[in-house]
Amino acid sequence: MEFHAPTGEFTVSHQKMEHASYLFLHAMAKIRKLNNLPLVPYEREGLLQDVDHAQNSIIEAARALGINLGAQWCHELDLTKYEN
Repeated sequence: MEFHAPTGEFTVSHQKMEHASYLFLHAMAKIRKLNNLPLVPYEREGLLQDVDHAQNSIIEAARALGINLGAQWCHELDLTKYEN
């Protein structure tokens, strides 16, 4: 993020937003792998677990920055391209 003093505006480059999006999704993929959950979208059953809350916190953090990761709930995302 950059602050432009003459206009008093903040700017964020497209590249930095893409990188932030990648990092959010990569972190969610790692959380799923650590909890033996599939990287493809899956059905949620029962009460939300810590793993669900952690992933949903990432989605909300991204949303707070104006980034739409493509889902309302963590289990709806396909994270297969972030498995490495």
